[in-house]
Order: sequence, then structure tokens, then C-alpha cells
Amino acid sequence: MGIDDVGIIGVGKDTYNSELDGMINGRVLPWVEDVQADGFPVWTDYSAAQRSTYFLNREGELIYQFNITTLDPTEPEDYEYLINLILDYRSENGPNVFRIPEDTTSIQGGIEWAENGDVVLVSPGIYQERIDFLDKNITVASLLYSGFDQNMVSETIIDGEDQGTVVTINGGQNHSAILLGLTIENGYGSQTGGGILIENSSPIIDNNIIRNNNAGDCGGEGAGLAIWGESQPLIIGNEFSENVVFGVCDCICYFGGGIYVDSTAFPIIGSSETLGNTFFENYGDYGFDLFRYPPIDTTDWTPIFAHHNTFEDCPPGYFDHVFPQNGWDLENCHTLLSVDEDQYVITNSFYLFPNYPNPFNPTTTISFDLVDTQHSSTPGLHFINEDQTLNNQMVSLRVLDITGRLVETLIDRKLFSGIHEIQWNAFNHPSGIYFIQLRLGEFTQTQKAILVK
Repeated sequence: MGIDDVGIIGVGKDTYNSELDGMINGRVLPWVEDVQADGFPVWTDYSAAQRSTYFLNREGELIYQFNITTLDPTEPEDYEYLINLILDYRSENGPNVFRIPEDTTSIQGGIEWAENGDVVLVSPGIYQERIDFLDKNITVASLLYSGFDQNMVSETIIDGEDQGTVVTINGGQNHSAILLGLTIENGYGSQTGGGILIENSSPIIDNNIIRNNNAGDCGGEGAGLAIWGESQPLIIGNEFSENVVFGVCDCICYFGGGIYVDSTAFPIIGSSETLGNTFFENYGDYGFDLFRYPPIDTTDWTPIFAHHNTFEDCPPGYFDHVFPQNGWDLENCHTLLSVDEDQYVITNSFYLFPNYPNPFNPTTTISFDLVDTQHSSTPGLHFINEDQTLNNQMVSLRVLDITGRLVETLIDRKLFSGIHEIQWNAFNHPSGIYFIQLRLGEFTQTQKAILVK
């Protein structure tokens, strides 16, 4: 284990002990961890040598230690110094790290210096430029790369100044190419990809804010993100907002305000509950948030996996917010309640589990959890009813058909908090896709159920 395996995960402080030399009363100390989750550990000693952090090699031998008592990671200058100290003492096998603006003033300059596996680490600031990953599998990241402050995302901005696509990744990259923890804004694509353009490449786009980008002249696609060709990128933990596809022509030819996917690309958009993306206030003719261009033959068309994403409504409206309906697998979506500056609110004081079996014939089991308190593990997300009991809330569990028509009401009464389970027998209903909708007050969650007879 070496310095290249270390990240900063938080701040904290131990009990002050006046008998221990070097301690400072009330001083906040950083926590470090082994981010590889194997091999020998890296630890901070908080007892008699509270001020020292130790790093071991893979044989368990001490290779470096430094004093952290005088550093306060809540102070930007101290935090940056601490990160640089770790990076300066990376093991010889670790990647090269090009720091912006310390090593070069532009992000593109760092990319041009970098080789496969290297990191271009961007300090907070506004960078008025457009970047191209060239043909390199590298990481371009804010200081969020250290595993610490989520605020680094909104404070580290690449501003395209409406001069073109802000981030281009079209050199055949794989998942070793990573864009992490940046705000991508004010991009413009005359035809496609205002914020980010991915073509014949499969990078990871992780934990970015992609906002206020535009695409379109006489027709256009993908103001926030456009994905073309043989691409299989992983799109997780991002916020897509105020991305607009619009132009001068009077036609229905502007698609995918948030994300556009062409007929040959197959991304993963969202994943688990903590890795979903959030979409709001995007715009286009069809597919404000998500648009997928259908192939000529749709008889054997696999929907794109897009679980645990947050929309202004769940499920999002087809044609307007998501297009086409059969092109997307939107299970476990969440509802966005309001937007307040840099934070947003979703409902998750209850949770609807996937029904099982699914597909089913003719019965399936539906389970849901009503919780008194639920806190988000995703920075920037704040759940409703965090301190409110659910025991006095009306709960409705309904089954809808693919047109939104009510098929059956399974529950419509007050329930106590906890996990509840019910079976739905669809013996009298035809094969097809149904939506199971759990409603608590004005908030809903929806799952898709497939009946096959």
C-alpha cells in the first residue's frame, strides 16, 4: 500500500488531552483511508501520537509519516496543502498527477502532458476553455478526487463561453477515462453535444453538474450530453439542469435536452440508489431529459438501463421528458420535489422494493418500507419528513396499465411504519406491462411489473 492508494474521506477531532505533546485544543483533523480496500492499511494514530499520519508499503513497512496537527482541512489553503502533500509522496507505481493551475494554467495543457492512467487534478476556480481527452485514458477531476468535500463540484467550473462543446471524448476511450466532480456549463453544439460529446468511446462521467448548455441550429440533439456510435459509457451521480435544444428552424427536430443517445450507443445511466442522476428544467421537442434514437428494426431492442434516477415526476412523462417509452428501463426512479439554489429535495421517507417474481404469472409479491427518518447518503440530496412519523399518513398502493389507467387499488388506508408486503393476483388481467405505484400524501414511487401468461 502506498500514497497512491490514499484518499481523504472527512474531518473530525479527538478529545483534547493537555498531557500529550503537540495537541491543539479543538483542532480539526483529517481522516485518511486506504481507498483500495485490500493490502495493508493506512491509518492515523489518534492517541499518544495524535498528530502523525503513517503510510505503509505493500509489505507493511513504514515509508512515510507527517504531522497533521497544525493543518485544518476546513481551511481551503490547508486542505489543498494536505492533498498536495499526499500527491507529492505517491509511490513510484502511482499515476502522474498534473495540478491545475499549479503545473499548467489550463486543463487542456494538463491533458496534453498526461499519459494513459495519469490524473489531471483541477483546483477550484472558473476555467474558460473547452477540453478534449484526445486519445487518452486519463482522469480529469476536481479535488473531489481526494474523496472529500462535495462542494468542490460546484466550485470547479469549466465554462465553454458558448463557443463550442465543453468536453469532447471521442478517442476510443474505455472506462479508464473518467470525468469527475466538475461543473460543465455554457457549452454550445451547433448540432450536437453542448456540454459533453462522447463518440465511439466508453468513459465514466461521475458526479458532475452539467447545466445551462445548448445545442441546435436547424435541428439538434443532446444539449447536456450527446452519446454517439459504439459507445458504452457509465453515467452516474450527475445533475443535468437547464440544458436546452433549440434553434432557428420551425420544425420538430430538437431532441434530448439532458441526454441524447443514438441508435448504436448503449450507456448505463444511473445504477444504485446513491449513483443515480438528477434531471430538471431541461428542454427539447421530445425527450426533455432523455432521448434515444430508435433503430430501423425495434423488434429486438433492449431498453437502456436507467435505474434510480431522479426526475421532476416519477415516472417521467413519455414523449416530453423521456422518449421513446420502450427505449428506457426507468425502474426505481425518484421524484424531485423542489429546487432551491444548490440543493434539491426528493421523497424517500418510504421505499418501494422491486416486486418479485418479475416477470410473473399470475401472482407477484410487492413490498415497501415506511420509515420514520431517512437521511440521504448522496451529497446535496435532502429527504422530506426527516423527523416526522408516518403512522398517521394515508398510504395508497395502486396498479396502473401502460396508458396510466387505474387497474386495481391494493391498499388505501393508514399504515404504521415498517416493512409491508402484499400479493397481487393478476389472473383476470391480460399480459403486458403494469406500473405499481406507492403514494404517501402527495409523493409517489413507481415500479414496473411485467405479466406474462
